[in-house]
Amino acid sequence: MTPEENGIMRDAFYFLRDHINPPPLGTDECLAFWNQAAKDLAAVSYTWKNHPLATCVLMAIYDYLDWKCKQTKGEDT
Repeated sequence: MTPEENGIMRDAFYFLRDHINPPPLGTDECLAFWNQAAKDLAAVSYTWKNHPLATCVLMAIYDYLDWKCKQTKGEDT
């Protein structure tokens, strides 16, 4: 991995670590969580100038968090 790729993966790891427990849909915390997650995702992406690896990895993590959030409410995807 290049130093740039390593940095992107490190920042993606930190993003996931910091957002690993999304609240269930329909809770008061849900909107605040997703607003902050979107801001944090944009900040990390901007740091890497929307590098394709950063964009793909961060969106995959965001999708995973969405799935995880729905699972806590018992929804199927």
